[in-house]
Amino acid sequence: MQKNRKNTASRVGQTPSTWRAEAPTKFSMPKKKQGSTKKKVAATLVAFVVLVGALIGADFFLSEGKVHGGVKVEGVAVGGMSKQEATERLQIAFDSKLAGASVRVKPDAESEERLAAKAVSWEGEAGEGDNGNYDDNDGEASAQNASSEASSEASLVWTFSAAELGASVDVSELVEEAYAVGQVKTAADIIPSIFTRFNSWIGGVDLVASAVFDEAKLTSALKPINDTIGSGMVNSNIAVDADGYASVRSGQTGIKVDEELFAERAQDVLLDRSDSVFDAPMRYVPVEVNDQAAQKVADSVNVALADPVTIEYGDHSWSVEAPLLGAWVTTSVQGEGNVRNLIASVDAAKAYSGLQELMGEVGYGSAKNASIDVSSGTPVIVGGVKGDGPDLRSAAEDLQDILFDTKTSRRVVCTTAQVDPALTVEDVSAWNIVEKIATFELAYGGGDGTSREFNIERCLDQLNNSLIAPGQDWHWNEVVGRCDETTGYKDAGAINDKNEFVQEPGGGICNVATGVFNAAYEAGFPILERANHSLYLAHYPLGRDAAVSWEYPTLAFTNDTENHILVTARYDGSTMFIGIWGTSLKRSVESKNSDWVETQNGGKSITNYRTVKASDGSIVSEDVFYSYFPPKKEDPKPQEESRD
Repeated sequence: MQKNRKNTASRVGQTPSTWRAEAPTKFSMPKKKQGSTKKKVAATLVAFVVLVGALIGADFFLSEGKVHGGVKVEGVAVGGMSKQEATERLQIAFDSKLAGASVRVKPDAESEERLAAKAVSWEGEAGEGDNGNYDDNDGEASAQNASSEASSEASLVWTFSAAELGASVDVSELVEEAYAVGQVKTAADIIPSIFTRFNSWIGGVDLVASAVFDEAKLTSALKPINDTIGSGMVNSNIAVDADGYASVRSGQTGIKVDEELFAERAQDVLLDRSDSVFDAPMRYVPVEVNDQAAQKVADSVNVALADPVTIEYGDHSWSVEAPLLGAWVTTSVQGEGNVRNLIASVDAAKAYSGLQELMGEVGYGSAKNASIDVSSGTPVIVGGVKGDGPDLRSAAEDLQDILFDTKTSRRVVCTTAQVDPALTVEDVSAWNIVEKIATFELAYGGGDGTSREFNIERCLDQLNNSLIAPGQDWHWNEVVGRCDETTGYKDAGAINDKNEFVQEPGGGICNVATGVFNAAYEAGFPILERANHSLYLAHYPLGRDAAVSWEYPTLAFTNDTENHILVTARYDGSTMFIGIWGTSLKRSVESKNSDWVETQNGGKSITNYRTVKASDGSIVSEDVFYSYFPPKKEDPKPQEESRD
């Protein structure tokens, strides 16, 4: 007891901290327990890391050569698949989706307003006293239905399939993108790859596909929209009038579908990401050349055309003044990007042909025109040979230097070179005159050289090789013209306007008109004008004669084929042969006459009916040719006929 008190007494006056310091061994056991816990935690962490690492390693091992598990493309699961398997699945999925998808496009509000304004403009243009038609360079529309047309256009909806837009999905690119999910290429990719793979496992990776469009198909598909609610951009330009004066022709801003924005919206529709109907995205197309720039060019052209240019060749000389020079001026827009300039120059081809025409025979030198020879029964192109003449190509280059470059002398001296004929083989070949379409023979004399035969043969020579372009008319007054003493025709039997047989210049030419009419009749061409004789003449085809005079009655028909046709005429002194050549439509012609009909005044009439059928048997036209003959004053004389 004494010992304990002594020990207690010895600590009197000491602080508690001093007490702890003096007895450290009492706190050694807790420190040993803390170290043990840390070791356990560390061991657990190590074990966890090892486990996670093992799982990650297993994941990398199991997904080697495959798309990582859980990866989708537009909702289509491709996880765990090889590239080939993923490609096949996605190809089937997107082919199916695009096959049944379509895009519907309607005008935007601004386009509808523009169409409505156009309708008002149509109504304003068609005032009283006019024909009610307005030409806006895109066709004609009558004022009475302009509003309804605009209304129907404003409510238009264009529908396009994926195929029409040339839409497709690059599946191979998507597969590569899917395969790249969670892949490690460098050390820096390890940590992000782990998180990406985890996200994939929980379904968080769904790749977005993109549709691509065939540019040509997309542009073609959008053309109806541009034609209806768009307008083409027109640069400011110059126009040179008939007097050779250049002035500005103002341009206009264009409006067209924004193809890039359209493709973005169409893509979302085709891949089921948005509604199928959207407004056509339009954009403005600014002019590249404005009025101010065009005015500078017009001023320079007027200076260039102010003085004439002299063209010389051998002993010949021609003065080319502003009206003709101006017809050879052309312009082009040159430059790239935002730097675009209007450039005036000489159109070498126009200058060449214009100089040839100005020089006449001198301009063509010894060149021989191409023509068609039908003497063998088959059209053959002959001629078209170059010859020696003025070097007009060099002359055109000199004109360029004189008008727009550096040459100050306004004189061109032509040397000799090869020149083209007025008609080349290429020109004639383009006519597509390859076969006989129809022919008609008609007796006209006995080869005695009478005035009547002279007139007929002169007329045949005049119309031989007459050419008619597609859609154009063959007209007697234009091809043959006057057939009287002023053009060298002789007196022969004719019928005057009093239905009397007389001797007049040009007697006999109606034989030729009748031959041409019947050839055109058998070819199935539309007959625009034809008149019968005032007296019946039995040597003509019944109900199918044709009378002509200057200027009326006359004969005309239309070339309704898509190629040129050639009318030929030859004779042997007693018979004429009218041929029509071109590219046949293989039509068939049926002809029949009515019975003679007696009139109350003693005259008579007959009607001819022609049915023209296409190669497939369908009816092209049903035509009626009416002939009326008033009472005869006397019997017709042999070999005489009308020129009325």
